[in-house]
Amino acid sequence: MKKGFTLVELLVVLVVIGVIVGLILPNTLRAIEEANERECTSSIRAINTAIQLCYTTTRDATDCAAIADLESDGFIDDEPTCPFGVDYTLDGGGSEDEVARVETDDHFATWPPRGIDHE
Repeated sequence: MKKGFTLVELLVVLVVIGVIVGLILPNTLRAIEEANERECTSSIRAINTAIQLCYTTTRDATDCAAIADLESDGFIDDEPTCPFGVDYTLDGGGSEDEVARVETDDHFATWPPRGIDHE
């Protein structure tokens, strides 16, 4: 009796492995996409909270108008990163009446969120 595998047995194993990968891969990629969206959303929320805290503390919108100001004043430790490779931009905060906020359009322009409220 011969020992080893026949070509048919090897092909069947490869087909089964291919089917399993085909079933698992789309769900894995979707989970990674949603995790990246939530990380970016969380970072935007953290920066907006730091801006509000800065404004509440200083009562001067111009002191809270840049990420560097928030870092130097200790309202955020390190600048949060967005997995999309887009830098955070602050909108507003140029006058005393206008508090800065993170502009979200740039962050989700290339990878639109699905069913997540980012505002």
